[in-house]
This record gives sequence, C-alpha cells and structure tokens, in this order.
Amino acid sequence: MQRRKHDSSKVVVVTGDVTMDWNIARIRRGDHPKSSWNADDTTRAHWQRGGAALLADLVQTIAQQLERGGATKYRILQTSAPAKPVLPGDDRYHHSYSLWSAFDYETKPTAKKVWRVAEFMGLDRGKEDLAVAEWKRVKDDVADAAIVILDDADLGFRDSQALWPKAILSGKPWIILKMARPIAEGDLWKHLQKNHAERLIVVMAIDDLRLSEVQISRGLSWERTAQDIVWELVHNPRVNGLARCAYVVISFDTAGAISLSRPQKTNAKQSQAGVPQSRLYFDPKVVEGMWQARYPGALIGYTSCLAAAIATQVMFNSESPDIGEGVRRGLAAMRKLHCEGYGKPGESALNSGPAFPLKTIATDLATTASVEHGDSVDVEVRDPMRFIGGQTSSDSDSGGSGFWTILGDRYTSSLASVAEQIALDGPEVALEGVPLGQFGGLLTVDRHEIESFRSIRSLVGEYARAPRASRPLNIAVFGAPGSGKSFGIAEVAKSLLGKDEIKKLTFNLSQFNNPDQLHDALHQVRDVGLSGMMPLVFWDEFDTSLNQQELGWLAHFLAPMQDGAFQQGQITHAIGRAIFVFAGGTKETIEGFDRGSDDPAFRNAKGPDFVSRLKGYVNILGPNPRGGEQERDPYYIVRRAILLRSILHRDAGHLFRGSDSGERLNTDSGVLRALLFTRNYKHGVRSIESVIAMSELSGKQRFERSCLPAAPQLDLHVDALEFQSLVQRIELEGELLERLAEAAHETFCDGLRARGYRHGKETNDRKKTHRFLIPYSKLPEEERAQNRGNVRDIPAKLASAGYVMVPARSNEPPFNFPGGDLEALAEAEHDRWMKAKIGAGYRWGAKTDPKKKLHKDLLPWRKLTAAENAARYTPLEAAALGRKILPEKEKEKDRDLIRGIPRILARAGFTIVALESPRTEEKSLNKQTAPERRKGRNHLEKTSSDSPRAKADRARGAGAS
Repeated sequence: MQRRKHDSSKVVVVTGDVTMDWNIARIRRGDHPKSSWNADDTTRAHWQRGGAALLADLVQTIAQQLERGGATKYRILQTSAPAKPVLPGDDRYHHSYSLWSAFDYETKPTAKKVWRVAEFMGLDRGKEDLAVAEWKRVKDDVADAAIVILDDADLGFRDSQALWPKAILSGKPWIILKMARPIAEGDLWKHLQKNHAERLIVVMAIDDLRLSEVQISRGLSWERTAQDIVWELVHNPRVNGLARCAYVVISFDTAGAISLSRPQKTNAKQSQAGVPQSRLYFDPKVVEGMWQARYPGALIGYTSCLAAAIATQVMFNSESPDIGEGVRRGLAAMRKLHCEGYGKPGESALNSGPAFPLKTIATDLATTASVEHGDSVDVEVRDPMRFIGGQTSSDSDSGGSGFWTILGDRYTSSLASVAEQIALDGPEVALEGVPLGQFGGLLTVDRHEIESFRSIRSLVGEYARAPRASRPLNIAVFGAPGSGKSFGIAEVAKSLLGKDEIKKLTFNLSQFNNPDQLHDALHQVRDVGLSGMMPLVFWDEFDTSLNQQELGWLAHFLAPMQDGAFQQGQITHAIGRAIFVFAGGTKETIEGFDRGSDDPAFRNAKGPDFVSRLKGYVNILGPNPRGGEQERDPYYIVRRAILLRSILHRDAGHLFRGSDSGERLNTDSGVLRALLFTRNYKHGVRSIESVIAMSELSGKQRFERSCLPAAPQLDLHVDALEFQSLVQRIELEGELLERLAEAAHETFCDGLRARGYRHGKETNDRKKTHRFLIPYSKLPEEERAQNRGNVRDIPAKLASAGYVMVPARSNEPPFNFPGGDLEALAEAEHDRWMKAKIGAGYRWGAKTDPKKKLHKDLLPWRKLTAAENAARYTPLEAAALGRKILPEKEKEKDRDLIRGIPRILARAGFTIVALESPRTEEKSLNKQTAPERRKGRNHLEKTSSDSPRAKADRARGAGAS
C-alpha cells in the first residue's frame, strides 16, 4: 500500500495511567482435584509494564520498525515508569493481577498451546500522592510535540493537570485519547473537548461506553448496535460531547469496531444536522462476543493495539490520516494478539512466561505494504433518525423494511442473480459483506429474524444458567403455515444446550377437545423434566378455538406460564423447568395476534394476560413474500434461496460437488429458475421439501428437468402451469433473439400498413409515411436494439398480466389477449419504451428530432395522479413528460405490438396460456383494472434487474412507437 511522503522528524508523547502488570502463569498437570496439593503443577509470576507504559513500548517499537524501513525518525517521549521489575505490593504503583493458563489454540483440542488469561484478579491501587510522583511526568517533555497519546484508565491522571504533557496545554497536536470508564468525565476530558476537539481522536471499548448511562444493544445485530451508538453520541447529553471530536473509534473487542467523524461542512444542511459520519467495521459471520468463543480465554491489550494502529496512521500522514485503515489494521492486530496469545507456553517457555508480543504486533502495524484484514468488511452507518417510526419504509436503502439493513444497502438490485448464486454456491459466497445469522442448522440474513433469534438465544441461555428457575420460559413464534416455526426455535435451543440435553415435545391444540388432554400433555412435560432433560414444548396452534370460544386455550395456560404449575382435581402439579414455545396457527405475526386490551373479544379470552407472560417472540418470514406482496418484501427471494439450498443439501447432498469456493449445486438452469421464482409455495417450506421429495433424484448427479414430478403432483404445492413454464422458458439471446426481434419489427410494420401507412424519408402522420417501414436488416442499429428490447421484455409483460409462455402444440387454437389485458400490456410496453428513451437522454418535443433527442410520443398513456407520477417516474422523468397524454393513434401501435406477441413466440415454438391459481388473491389479481394489475406485477418483473424487463431497460430497447 503506497503512502504519502512522511513528515519531517517529529516528537510523539505517550503518557497516562501506568500499571505494574503481574501475569501469574500456571500449568496444571494431571486430573487431580484442584483442592489437592500437587508438586507437579507449575506457577510463576511474571512482571510487565502496563497501561500507558505498555502503549508507549508498543509505539516505540513501531517507531523503530518505521525507522528501519527508511521512514522519518520519530522520537518517543514517555514517563519514567520502571523498566525493571518492582516488588508486588509496592504502593507507589498500581498493580494489576491476572491468572494465565495454557489454552488450546482453538476450541477443539490441538497440539498448539498459547498463553491466555483464565481469570482477571483485580487491581491493587497505589497510595502515593500523584502530584509529587516525579516518575509519572513525561521525561524531557516538549511543547511542540506533533502527536500526543494519552492512556486514561481513571487511575488519577485525568484529574492531575501537573502530569499532563506540555503539548496539550500550549500546542495543537494530534491527540489520541485511549479512554476507559467512566467515559467523558474529568478535568482532562473537559480540557481536551474545549481546546482540542478538532484534532482529538478518542479510542475506547464498547463495554466502557455501555457503563455511561447509555442504551446500546448487545449482540442482536450489527445494524442495531451501530445505530444505537450513533444516536447516543448525537442525542444523549451524557456523552454527546464525543460527537464533536475529530474521530471516535469504539471497538467490540475482536469482532468489529465503529468509527465516527465530526460532520464535514460540505453543505449547510449537513453541518446543521450535526450527525457524525460513521462507519461500521465488522465480521459478517459473527456478532459481538462470538468470535472469541472459537479461541477460549481472554487477553490484555486489545485497545492498546487499536490505539497504536491509529497512531501509526497519524505518523504516516499527519495532514490527512487514514483512520479507516487504522481501524482495520487495529482489528487485525487484536485478532492476531488473541490467537497467538502472550508468548509460547510449555516447559521450554516458562522462563520467559507470558508477555505482550511487542515486535509481532508492531511489525504488522508499521508495514507500508497492504495487509490482509481477514473477514472484516466495512459499511456506512445510516442516520438512525431517518428510520424512526418506519419513516423510510419505501426507501430502497432500507430494503422496504422500515429500518436500515446492510443487506438492503449492498444488494439493491439484481436480486434474481443473487438468489441463483446463493442456491448454487451458498450465501457465504453470494452475500459478501452481509451479516449472517447462524443458529445451529438455521441460517438467516434477514435482520428481523436475526435480532429475534438472537434475543431468544439470549433468553434461553440466561434461563439455562438459572438452575433454580421454577416456571417455564414462555416464547411465542408466528409465521405462515409451513414457514418453519418449530425448526428455528429448536435449532436455537440446540445450539445453546446441546442435542442430548433437550427433549422436544409437540402438541397440536387444534386436535385437543378439552382441558383434560392439556393436563395429560403437561404430565408428559413433567416426566421429561424429572428425567434430567430440558423439555422444549411446542404448543402448536395455541390460538385456535376451544368449544367454539375464540382463543379459548389461552386462559388454561395462564397458571402454568406464571406459576409453573397446573391444577388437576384437588392436586397441584409442579411443572418444573421447561421452555414453552407457543406456535400461532391463525396469525402470521405477533402484531396480528395481539389486539390489545381495547378489543373486547381479546380481553375476554385473557389475551392481554397471556401476552404479558411471554418473554419473547419471533415472526418467521418463510419462503413467500410477507402478505403476498413482493414490492414490500423484495428480499423474500434471498430467504427462499437459502432455504432451498439448505433443503437440497440435507435431502439430496449428492447433487453438490466441490469447487474453488466450496460446494456447488449441480442443477439444470430451468429447474433452478422454477424452484426460485415460482410465485407461491402453497404450504411454505413444506412445499419446497415436498417438490424435492417427489423428484426422482436417487442416483442422479444432476437435478435435471426429467427428475421433476408430474404436473398433478406439482399442483399440490405450486401452480404447476407456471412452474413448468419457468422450467421451459427460453433464453432470449443470440440468434433466437435476433429472429424474434425481426418478427417484432414485422408485426409493427403490418400494423402500420393496415392503417394505410407507406415508407417515406420522414415519419409524417398526416401523409401517413414512416421512415422505418423497411426490412429489419436495413434498420439502424439503434432501432434493431429497440426491437430486441421489446422481445426480451415479453416474459415480464406476460407475467404482469398473469400469462406464461409454454411450448406450443399443433392442436392449440390461436391466442388472443382479452380487451382488458390487451390494454394493460400495451400501456406496460409504452411505459417501458418511455423509460428507455428518457434513460437515453430524450425529452418530449412537439416534433420528433433524433439529433436533438426530442420525441413527440414521450407522453403518459393516461392522466396520472401526483402519487402515481412519483411512484413511476423520477422528478426529471416526470418533468420531461409534461401534462399531455398519448394520442389514441399512437396507443394503437403499442396494441399492435401486444397483439403480435403470439406470432413472435410462435417462431420459437411457444404459445401463451393464462395462469389459473386456486388462491383467492391470485384470482382477484386477474380481475383487477389495468393500473391495479401493474401494481401487482410479480418478481419476474419487479425483484430483479436481471429480469427480461430490466435487461431491456438497460439495453434501451423498445418497439418503435
């Protein structure tokens, strides 16, 4: 990585709170009781400089590395803290104690052992008056230091101005403040904020910030934690002074970090808003606290690595330091420190003992070459105020969810191609930089589900750690039928407690006739608990009626949920520890179920009392779009692809083969297209499983079209006609595309001739001449591209009106579109043509002039409302279209193109059929008016910029209008 020319020789001051760190190293041999004496066990105390002294040693080593590499010499000034061991208990110093052990390199046993902290044993504070402790002052201090690095651990330095370096009292250096709790307090902070904010870089750990009267989520999702931090630092008066600093960097230990920089005055609006520019650095595969679980034990020096990495970037370029690179290198150094530990343990290493690896970390931080940052990626954090109350539910950057998602930021289009790559190569390959939620065998990328499942995971973990719990943990789960409600919760519980510790029980309350059957089920739950296992009890369809009373079962669960007991006759039976999971059968979300105390029926059924006993809930989204609306839930196709790959991997693992990126699914492209893009799986996940189970895959190395079940079987789970049309859909490219484009042009010409037009040098409607009434081969390339665009868009146009292409049979009658559909499709074609023209720079003109890029037919099909204009066109497009509408004679040209679609497709051996779905909402879609039907266009048109419609738009192709 190239660097700018280094500054001339400069002084770096490193000072602050110093500790004497005592690393007590212990190696245990044998499996004797810990309370027994064993002379073979080895324990030794090792001393090292800590706090500001350790940070100074690291910066000094970095400076030496830079000097050896030919960089400018940096002079490091620091305190006179002891360079040789002192005695434990010497009350002139603060003494920190920690117990170190030889840990396996990873969670699985390995031959490699490393020193990590097994237990932090606390701090023994010194007693000497700080004001007279000469060794705590900076030795040979100067006022013109270029960089000052302060380690404020709240051990006295922040409130003793006599110990502060001269440069922060009279100069204007870059200041890097490594700050521990309590955050943003003390005389030092007040001084720095008042006099040095524009050149102050604050570095801290997230746990220190959380202890400062702020509300920041932990481990739910990267998006939520990042936006919580931004909100607190801007709006919480307790810590909002941090937002005025040049930079604030907050680490999540080894999992990630967030940086905030004071607003740049690029415009008045941004300056007035005062929202810092923030960037999140994270590992998509983990969330806060998860990465270190792979490498047991803890380490000292994480934040020192991060502060030193940022200081190095300031040393590289003091005019415009690359703080982002500093954060990335700091995170990499923190991970390396944790993995490699302190020194090399074992018999041969005991003489040196655990000590901070100064040279190893300094070498990585000081190099000017590019450094591999591992799995970390970074994204801009969106202003949380934009998402309060779901204000941006229509924003493309929110993924239509009403709040910010990294998935929505990184993948705003091409969702069809993304889904195909997920199914073929896996989400880890296809969704680069997107947070993944892995819970046992469950993988999700939806922020709603990730946060819900992590919340449930936290509840279950806390419940499992409370052995005296005497009543069940109550959780609700909602979702469409077949969405996988029980699977998700079960995987979360198994990932925490282990398969052998859980006994899953399922009771479907729709099959119960009276409360006695519920009592029998609760006895089974008690029996499992008495056996020593944790009962994981699914109360399926708990929201069904009992004896014709709506939600009649709720009242019978109140005592078991609240008291952990149930009454049978005169005897009260204790249930004991159990996890109750209430799976909804009539509502797909908790919002739909919880009608509140204002609803009389819900109140009479004890609904509010039931909800008050729940500790958490999950809304499972499943493979179909929420509410059947792709526009509101465009990322359903991503969920579906993940589910499809998971099911195929489980039930037909022989279809996968190794590749450079992992395991690749071997399948026919048409089969994959149908499995991914069929409009609806009638029974959710169960339908995907059934289609695969019905397919003849035994002994096959590839999922071929011939493996699929017959249409009557398919029709049980999908619309068979649509599914098969997707399998057989032709790829409109190459020679076939050219042939069909020629047919489209001939259709256009036939329509003109039928209305009395002839060829002329100019298009003149009064004289009925048209300059493109010529053979396709003689058309200009731009016009041939327009016809190709028309042909590419045919499948999307058909899908928008509920039609599909299928292979033609000789006995099928000619197809004609009914009037309403003809009109809707003609309008859709005209809309597409207009967008292509506008995208190519055309605007409306009273007379068409290609040289000036004017076209008289750039007009809406019909009068549009302001809302329709805003939904369909950009402000620039709307302004270009004016207020007129397309003349009837021009509309007829578009109708001719639609009437010609059957003729065009016939050249490829296809015809058109209308879909007939048993679903009420799909039937009603076909009865809608043209504008309503356009709103309901399915994913073949809307969710992908790789759809035929989008490809045509990008190619700027259209039928001549």
